[in-house]
Amino acid sequence: MGQIQSISRDTSAEAAMEILERDGAVIYERALDDAAMDRVQADLDPYLGRSYYGEGEFWGYKTKRISSLVAKSPAFGELVATCPVTLNVMDQLLGPYCERYQLHVTQAVNIGPGESEQFLHRDDGLLPFVHPGPQALCNTMWALTDFTEETGATRVIPGSHVWDDKRIPTDDDEIVQATMPRGSVLIYLGSVWHGGGANRSADTWRAGMICGYSLGWLRQEENQYLAVPPHIAKDLPEDVQHLIGYKLHGAFLGWVEGQDPHVVLEDRFSDVMPAAPEGGEATEETKFLKTATIGKPEFITLG
Repeated sequence: MGQIQSISRDTSAEAAMEILERDGAVIYERALDDAAMDRVQADLDPYLGRSYYGEGEFWGYKTKRISSLVAKSPAFGELVATCPVTLNVMDQLLGPYCERYQLHVTQAVNIGPGESEQFLHRDDGLLPFVHPGPQALCNTMWALTDFTEETGATRVIPGSHVWDDKRIPTDDDEIVQATMPRGSVLIYLGSVWHGGGANRSADTWRAGMICGYSLGWLRQEENQYLAVPPHIAKDLPEDVQHLIGYKLHGAFLGWVEGQDPHVVLEDRFSDVMPAAPEGGEATEETKFLKTATIGKPEFITLG
């Protein structure tokens, strides 16, 4: 089996870009040290400890996920989201195509023992762009624990970022796993086919953190979530709330903890996983309804 190329954190962004353009993915080994990972893990562990198991093949049945990592972990924002190693790459990958790129998604993914493989997918499949084409987003997966083949290291098909939309993975395609030590980061293009690995261990969890970036124009011109924050938006008519953006867009854009963002304005938000120590604890009676689902994409050509 092949490997995703690993480079040291001293390697230039230019060198990383050459690998990304060829393979669609690259690993910066030990981009952050154990002390940094300890700080982030201390912030996130209380949330992961009381988070929910998934409810489907994409979310997993023995996997726990939490989002809003910037709000839940000051260290995540300070050390992970703004890590120069990854931002230097984003400067070259996304910077030329927008005035400034933005934080696209944050999520901690804790794959438990006995979890099966996640189905392969493209992260930019939720956007109406034709493949191959310019990259609109790029995600990173940080190893909060060691990523091994046994514990479910992320699976990637190198070179799949240049496939057109008619081609889908088959058994003949080479799938490699992003094995890497704690503190390393896998940078992978939004157009590359990938998925979580199966955790075949008896008792070891595989914890990773997704931190994604996208072109800055993939957003509202005015930041409505700051201009009209929830404590004001909750008293507006529902159609105005939806117009501002408190409504799921399409099938998978704009969710909060897997829910339609309108849940932020509802009393049941405490059942989701707000960034507060007293909220979102799973119990035997809890049923977590995820409204965000992956639908069949429709493609358009920009230009």
